[in-house]
Amino acid sequence: MALLTMAARLRPAFDRDRAPGAAHEPAVLAAGGTGPRLVCFPALSALSGPQEYARLAAGLRGLRPVSAVRHPGFDPREALPAALDALVTAQAAAVRAVAAEGPRCCWGGRPVAGAAERLESEDAAPVAVVLVDTHPPVHGDQDRGLTAMAGYFELFRDWEPAPLTCPTLYVRARDPLPGAGPAPGWSLPHAEVTVPGDHFTMLEEHARTTALAVHRWLGDRGRGRSGRGTVLTRPERSG
Repeated sequence: MALLTMAARLRPAFDRDRAPGAAHEPAVLAAGGTGPRLVCFPALSALSGPQEYARLAAGLRGLRPVSAVRHPGFDPREALPAALDALVTAQAAAVRAVAAEGPRCCWGGRPVAGAAERLESEDAAPVAVVLVDTHPPVHGDQDRGLTAMAGYFELFRDWEPAPLTCPTLYVRARDPLPGAGPAPGWSLPHAEVTVPGDHFTMLEEHARTTALAVHRWLGDRGRGRSGRGTVLTRPERSG
């Protein structure tokens, strides 16, 4: 991983001023429904992308719209964020891109928490943030590693989340991965729900159960609120 990190530092990079231009337009995965749009952030592993939310989106079709946002730099032709501030600026701009389509929620892990912090500071807070079985980055798997993944892991190496004013849900997998312990808890105030499956299968064969658990929680929180939606982010584990 050290070699990959060094290679990542040699790639073109964008700063905060160029971050909005580096942001990806959210991909629509499901339409219909009346709930706030769910904006999903993929994991930071080399093989991650919007496709990891396909089954979850299918479980929410007709209940609430679902979009997913790619992280910039995983395409070899793209620049990587030069600093965490540049990444947060880009991803906050991506979430803002769906503002005209109604309220939104955010789903994911460290990237989504950072984007939510920025959105709150800009008076554009999401309705809620959903964190999914969030493990710290795994640095030992070089076979699946690419320079983008290594660069992102370096960005978040010393990052610590800040308290959010919007509600936060931590979705924990019921089953640990073989040879691994459960995901650590989230240190800041949050609600928590446990769903069937492990770190991966909770968004695969158990995706509909996970989707409905989150949908119910968001529905309870959303009654009477006028916020801008929810962002969903995926764990950073690369194994």
